[in-house]
Formats: sequence, C-alpha cells, structure tokens
Amino acid sequence: MNSKEQKKLATTRERMGNAKERADLSSELEEDLENLGLQRRMKQLELESKFLKKQNDELL
Repeated sequence: MNSKEQKKLATTRERMGNAKERADLSSELEEDLENLGLQRRMKQLELESKFLKKQNDELL
C-alpha cells in the first residue's frame, strides 16, 4: 500500500470515527430531550393534581 492509499485510509477511519461519535451524541441528546419532556409532563400532572385536590377540598 502506498503513502497516498495509507493517508486515504487514515482519513476514512477518522471520518468514520467522527460519524460514530456524532451518532452517539445525537442518540444521547434525543434521550435527554425525551427525559426532559417526561419530567415536564410529570410536573404538569403534579400541578394539575394539586389544583384538583384544592378544588375538591373547597367543594367539601
């Protein structure tokens, strides 16, 4: 294998490594966003529950 082919192979390996790293980060970001969405929904349900409990207590 000549020098030009070795450089091309090294560049290809580096690009593949970079692509894998970006895919991993993208996956982590997607998971983080999903978790934030779930946390937001849980907080919303908690606030709705408190509001409904307060309304129920006022009716009694």
